[in-house]
Amino acid sequence: MGEFMRTLTRRSFLIASATLPVGCAANRMDDGIAAPASVAALRPPTIGQTWRYAKHDLFNGALLDTQVDRVSSVDRTIDIESRTEGDGTAETPSTGTSWWRNLVGHQKSAFALPAEIHSSWGMILVDPHWGQVHVYEPPIPLWPTTLQPGWQTRIRAHYKSSEGPAQPWNQTMKAEAWETITVPAGQFKTLRYVNVIRFVSSDAGRTDSVRQETVWFAPEVGRWVVRESKGSYYLDDSVDDTQAVESSFRWELLSWS
Repeated sequence: MGEFMRTLTRRSFLIASATLPVGCAANRMDDGIAAPASVAALRPPTIGQTWRYAKHDLFNGALLDTQVDRVSSVDRTIDIESRTEGDGTAETPSTGTSWWRNLVGHQKSAFALPAEIHSSWGMILVDPHWGQVHVYEPPIPLWPTTLQPGWQTRIRAHYKSSEGPAQPWNQTMKAEAWETITVPAGQFKTLRYVNVIRFVSSDAGRTDSVRQETVWFAPEVGRWVVRESKGSYYLDDSVDDTQAVESSFRWELLSWS
């Protein structure tokens, strides 16, 4: 996963990380506690449900790929298989594809991605989202367990990866507001929530690892219509206190069934 470096002191980063917004064009619906009466109930999982997303670079908006997530099993666990479509053929009015193909110079091949596994709907056990598969102990919420603004929780868990023993995962999730948002798949009433994650990286050379997300979750879809994720860390042997920034992405819903 490509990364680029930004210079930032530890002190200023810790202050900034609590206030950095992740933008999204939307119309505020309701800051109250109760959901608007017209918001649909949470869609339960069934085999064959599919969500198709455009994956963009969060910083420059470049279209990187399209990703298809599909419910493949509803049994003791709920399994969601994923695959890419390869050459970035997403139908999105905000970002064309021809200039991106010209920039890259070749088409990408489609391939399968690691599966996402829920212990129960919305409680994630196996999570491939961060580029490295995480297995959480215990499973953690993927979206707010109560769909209302003001709900929040603090999660203390551990995660395992292929690169070492279980490591601490401390996450704050907060539901902020109901918003109406328009994406290529249509217009949806969504609950915007944010995640701030502080964790110990499985890479011993990284310290002070932090990840931040803003997610627009549509109950009628049973998944997000927009998800923005970014992260940062420090290099343990850095002599100039330089912050490294992970590649950051935005997923937009193109279609669902």
